[in-house]
Amino acid sequence: MKAQVEILIRLGLDEDKTLHDVLSQFARDSKVWSFQKTESETYQMHIGGEGGYLVCKLGRGIKGALVAIAVAKNKRPNTFYVANIVPRDCFQLTIVEYNAVGLAFVRDFKKWLKKSSFDGNVHCTNANKTLADIVPGEKCREYFERYLNSSIWDSSTLPTHPSDIEKLDVFICALIRYGADVSSDEIERHLIADRKWKPADAAWVRRRIDTGLDVLRVDRKF
Repeated sequence: MKAQVEILIRLGLDEDKTLHDVLSQFARDSKVWSFQKTESETYQMHIGGEGGYLVCKLGRGIKGALVAIAVAKNKRPNTFYVANIVPRDCFQLTIVEYNAVGLAFVRDFKKWLKKSSFDGNVHCTNANKTLADIVPGEKCREYFERYLNSSIWDSSTLPTHPSDIEKLDVFICALIRYGADVSSDEIERHLIADRKWKPADAAWVRRRIDTGLDVLRVDRKF
């Protein structure tokens, strides 16, 4: 399943250095990227934390776009992520175009970090997600695969027998028990794109997961 890449940036910043110092220096050393200082300051006010804008010039087989970088809350200090990539010359980017800009940033920024005076690293997820990427926990994935394998006649058919639905509910319970961070939207897209499920069937699974998780979270507070 094709998916937008997720980019995480960790920087080793001294007390007197900021994200803007890093981005502005990166842009000065680059012929492709420019730092938008005024817009970045406004962006920081909107998100209530460190953030900045880099603009990628049109060329190298990619479209001109603005890369929005924001502080990753609930992460280690000086950890940031690419919050969005916005086109400059068209209405929207396809997944392929979005990823082309994201991967260009990862490649250029990684290369620059190695030569710069700033410490840091960049992590990027796979643009082609498998079920193992969507449900990374082995135990949780095992429970979900049991549900997927319930339909012995047609793997693209929604298993609807009560015992089959119970297998899906066990998977939902496992997500809560093991504290798994799984996107039901990505599960839905995986069922449609990789397993050729009908959109209505995949949407039913997503709704079942969302409802089950909501109920279990309330139950924990009860």
